[in-house]
Amino acid sequence: MATYRNDSDLVFLKQCTNEDLELLISILTVDPKDNTLRFTETLTSDANYKRHYPNHQLYWKSIAAELQTFGANSGMNLLRQGKGVCYREILIDVCNRTNTMLSEPSPFFIEKIEDALLNSLLKQSLENISQKDLKKIAAELGNVNSKVTPSMVMMGIQNFITSSSLISNYLIFSILNNFGFKSGNIMTVMLPRPYPRRYQELVLSICLAINHLWLLFNITGPAYRVTIPACLYIATLRKKYNDAKITNHILKNNIDLKKMMGKNL
Repeated sequence: MATYRNDSDLVFLKQCTNEDLELLISILTVDPKDNTLRFTETLTSDANYKRHYPNHQLYWKSIAAELQTFGANSGMNLLRQGKGVCYREILIDVCNRTNTMLSEPSPFFIEKIEDALLNSLLKQSLENISQKDLKKIAAELGNVNSKVTPSMVMMGIQNFITSSSLISNYLIFSILNNFGFKSGNIMTVMLPRPYPRRYQELVLSICLAINHLWLLFNITGPAYRVTIPACLYIATLRKKYNDAKITNHILKNNIDLKKMMGKNL
């Protein structure tokens, strides 16, 4: 049975809602190919899972422990008395597996590594689509140059993502859907407001570009079929948690954003 290892990068999961954690549990325990339980999962046999399901908040450590064991060699788990590895190690391993370039990743904020993973997946997707589709995305980004490159389009997408954390979340959900994980309900909760039509069209074009992303990588080990989507989804949960923390701080301290930023918002 998986045993939780203290992990500062996963402790925020205890603040997530049951709805947030539902999809993470699905990623960890269900094979999207046939919608059956994974052969290697142990979470559904966990005593806390059986006692508290579907109140996932009450057994968040068991959920985190399940992820930690997917990131570790099973033989080493025995030596660690059922403990896996910390999330940062899992994330860096996923980055290596997906050809995400990191320079000295260990001291980075975990958010920086998660952002690098998403950016790398998007960039590799753009490098594997037709020039016609690339030009379509570029045009929707406002780039009307006759010649466009994946790097040029990627810069535009990064600016687009920077304009709203919700956009990166939407793209991650689209990736998860393409990997077979259905995120309809949680997507509605986390992305409540509709985007302007031009944003919707742009996001759709980007989503089409990443439609076959899973095929870009030689995913031979079953653990990567868990850790890659799990890291992407945890990145989304972390953004939601961080945004809520900032909002609560502003409201609690009655901070005047207009005055603080020195401009009209």
